[in-house]
Amino acid sequence: MSQLWNFVPTMLALCGVFIALWWLRRSLEVDDPNHSPRVIFGPLGLETALIGLVLLWLVPWGLLLLLPLIFVLSVLSPAGRQDWKDHKKARITLCLCVVAMIVLGGCVPVQEPVAPESWGEPLLKENPNAPIYPASQQYTWLMLPEEAGFEVEIVQSISMRLPYQYGAWGAPSTALDLASWFGMETDRMRQAIELLDQQTAGPTLDPDEMSLVRVSTENTHRYASTSVNVDERVEIRVFELRSLLSTSEDGTRVGEVLCVAKASFGGELQLLVVVRPLLHPGLSSDRFAESLVLDWLSA
Repeated sequence: MSQLWNFVPTMLALCGVFIALWWLRRSLEVDDPNHSPRVIFGPLGLETALIGLVLLWLVPWGLLLLLPLIFVLSVLSPAGRQDWKDHKKARITLCLCVVAMIVLGGCVPVQEPVAPESWGEPLLKENPNAPIYPASQQYTWLMLPEEAGFEVEIVQSISMRLPYQYGAWGAPSTALDLASWFGMETDRMRQAIELLDQQTAGPTLDPDEMSLVRVSTENTHRYASTSVNVDERVEIRVFELRSLLSTSEDGTRVGEVLCVAKASFGGELQLLVVVRPLLHPGLSSDRFAESLVLDWLSA
């Protein structure tokens, strides 16, 4: 049943087409059968909208790429520019209704985050610092060593709605790049930083004085193990966690963050975040957290 939620955003976007058509026919205040969708939106207007909805399942970046591309292509020819001039109100109404419903689709609930049984019950099942949009759910585990040390790890499994794209192809890369460009991961990291501060010795880590700096590594990594029957290449990003409470202009490195992303059809992203302190031995011997990611992928 939870998988059916992934088709709701598409249905909402399709409803946007019917809402625009209903509104425009209502504004015409006539029941003339000649006012068909093709007449109201102009040549290829309705067809372009419907093809665009299909391409949301196929094209990386989805709406972020399709909307400007469709507009540019529609005004390249003199005939296209004339069609826009003749049907400007109808086409703008159509665009606004469809985009509004696509944005609304970002509020559709997501599935529960991936939670391997071997990790036990999550320490936390919510994150009050997470953005309210798009819809998401987050589980957090605190992985402690048998003896006190620097092997503590904060692990977060996140399910997140991608309102602009319904296909899985290219979605993990797009989502991680957008989050990095706009700093959208900073608020989510606050909870992990607070936990890391509680569990490690040394200077206090102030979540308000932290920054994430992208580390130059491969964008994908292959995780393979015959014991858990996993062999996948997935999108990854590595960030340095830096404290700005230092004399260094760029901050002081206090830890490292690994992000692993997968996408499912319907516009949903699964994300694994592993936060480790600076002296964690895995940063040199197991930078890509093989065992944790394999558990997550196999679940």
